[in-house]
Amino acid sequence: MVPISTQGVLGHFYEPADALAAAAKVRDAGWKHFDFLTPFPVHGMEEAMGQKRSWIPAAAGILAVCGILFAQGLQNYVMVWDWPMNFGGKPFAAWPAFIPITFEAMVFWAALGSAAIAVIAGKRDTVPQPPPAIRTGASFDRFVLWISATDPKWSAAEAVRCVRARGGDGGRLVDERGGAHA
Repeated sequence: MVPISTQGVLGHFYEPADALAAAAKVRDAGWKHFDFLTPFPVHGMEEAMGQKRSWIPAAAGILAVCGILFAQGLQNYVMVWDWPMNFGGKPFAAWPAFIPITFEAMVFWAALGSAAIAVIAGKRDTVPQPPPAIRTGASFDRFVLWISATDPKWSAAEAVRCVRARGGDGGRLVDERGGAHA
């Protein structure tokens, strides 16, 4: 897991296109521990930041199929082989009657499995470190670039220069323990 840092550099952008371009340039400059805080989702930001596509949806799909197979297997075992009962002359393997339980098992397996996988995946080093609890303005009208001091390439002067060179307004060093520095 990425070590927690209270120090980093903040820079503000006012247009989504500028933030997207800056993310790609910061990634190309070799920075690894950086993040963008945005007031709304920006299409293409993950690719610009160099993040890989998540494998969690594929795992959820596999878990959903496992839930379907489990429910169908259990119901067919009980209703067809182990304890067959005649309900109004219907065949023992009346699969339309199995659909509600199958759907519920699919949702159950996919939901619980995805939650467990998200907890496991969240402990990995691939999750960007968020900035400390400081006012950034990102939730209102700004796109905020955060470069953490935990980055292997860290140099405070170089990080500030990088943010300002990308068009970031107010690129400044922030230390939660000591406040903001110009």
